[in-house]
Amino acid sequence: MTAARKGWTMSPSKTDQRGIFRTYLNIKQAIMENNTHRLIVVSYELYSVENGQEHFIEKTEEQKPMQFYTACEMALPAFEQEIVKYGKDTDFEFSLTKEQAYGEHDAKSVLALDKETFSHDGVFDSKNIYKDAVVPLQNEQGHRFLGKVLEVSDDKVTIDLNHPLAGKDLQFRGHVIENRPASDAEVKGFFEQMSQHHCGGCGGDCNCGGEGGCKEEGGCKDEGGCKGNCSCH
Repeated sequence: MTAARKGWTMSPSKTDQRGIFRTYLNIKQAIMENNTHRLIVVSYELYSVENGQEHFIEKTEEQKPMQFYTACEMALPAFEQEIVKYGKDTDFEFSLTKEQAYGEHDAKSVLALDKETFSHDGVFDSKNIYKDAVVPLQNEQGHRFLGKVLEVSDDKVTIDLNHPLAGKDLQFRGHVIENRPASDAEVKGFFEQMSQHHCGGCGGDCNCGGEGGCKEEGGCKDEGGCKGNCSCH
């Protein structure tokens, strides 16, 4: 396990927090063979649900709705299956169980890494590695993903690789701004842009700006979260 440095931005490239990784080429081939993709643009509020009580997590900014192409592995399958049922200019509300969302919190995905992993020329990167920081990591296969720092001790950094919403039932409320068929040219353009910027997603999952494009540095802003126009659900 190594730290994905590239300036220590909080921007992930293609990330798979659930242990399934597919290359851009394989995904692109699958998409090009599937002519049912649609462009979905929504504003929403997201809540976790525990013991019947809702806890606010986030909402999209008014001028930056979430947008993604269906059948492109840009959103959680269960979220996609629900949202496509709603037409343009309609309100929606639905829930996803933790099994449909990000699964149970996995204790095996909490790792104690040597401090040397986050050191450069023998100097620990305390500016970026601290409790509750979200940092990009890379494993031996070159797969990149985000981890949350739980603790920094004298010689170890404890990192939680679970998705922040793992173990939570989710409730979505919002409004469908657009729901229409997407052309092959649109989808092809998205993958070409994604390939150029090495951008693939936030947590399973992401359209990071524009009509399916990516922002600078190959990833999403807001520490890999699901804010703005990043489709991470």
